[in-house]
Amino acid sequence: MEPWALTLLNALVWGALWALLAVGLSLIYGALGVLNLAHGTFYMLGALLSWALTPTLGFWGALCVAPMIVGLIGAGLAQPLVIRRARAPLSSLLIMFGIMLILQQLVTLSLQMATGELRHAVAPPLRWPIAIGARFYDGYRVIVALVASAVLLGLWALWGWTRWGCMLRAVRDNHELARVVGIPVPRVQAGVFGLGAALAALAGALTGPITREVSPTMGTEILLVSVLITVVGGMGSLGGAFAVAVLYSFLENFLTMLADPMLARAGALVTIALILLIRPQGLGGAA
Repeated sequence: MEPWALTLLNALVWGALWALLAVGLSLIYGALGVLNLAHGTFYMLGALLSWALTPTLGFWGALCVAPMIVGLIGAGLAQPLVIRRARAPLSSLLIMFGIMLILQQLVTLSLQMATGELRHAVAPPLRWPIAIGARFYDGYRVIVALVASAVLLGLWALWGWTRWGCMLRAVRDNHELARVVGIPVPRVQAGVFGLGAALAALAGALTGPITREVSPTMGTEILLVSVLITVVGGMGSLGGAFAVAVLYSFLENFLTMLADPMLARAGALVTIALILLIRPQGLGGAA
């Protein structure tokens, strides 16, 4: 029974983290019509900035500051590079791919000059073992799930109950009509891009102490999985992205009990991809 309980907890923790990533990616696509190929890079920046700021601010201070910095970087990049080319999908993809490569190389060079190492160990911010039968579960992971869930609930409230959320939905549904009624579309789009980048950075900052390591390449695999979750959830659908993220996490973690972790991840990805055979527009996409 203990292995099942531990696996269930892991599934909940990683489901919340995948949801942060997928919802952020879906937000950006819904508002701009851009598939953000730099999403994994923002995740990596959040993890590395949190690691770099922890000696000065402490882990929890760094956890608050790092996503804000990455969000500002994302909003700054969105204004000149993405929004003006949002109607040209190929150009947007190339721009985002270029941003990803440039940021990754800048981080790599900075780490090489500052420390001479690309991989850095991250210590858990607290030691809180939770007894489950004869085994112990890392209490930090429970805090991660709670923090990620609180942020997602706050995002849901922002989306459905605030004036900014109303403007965001209007921009997602019809850019031109939103302009006609006086909504500052470029400003909203830049804000959404920054918010999506901040969500990815938060996921990275929270994940560092779980994986115990940060590096400039840590966002590559994360990007591929996040894109698939977002596509299967329905491009631009926040509810679909959340549901598929949680489903994927449960599949991967429970399959890990039966097979090699790499095979388990492949099996989970194939399984959620099969949803597209039934609903080609994605779980939450419009028919």
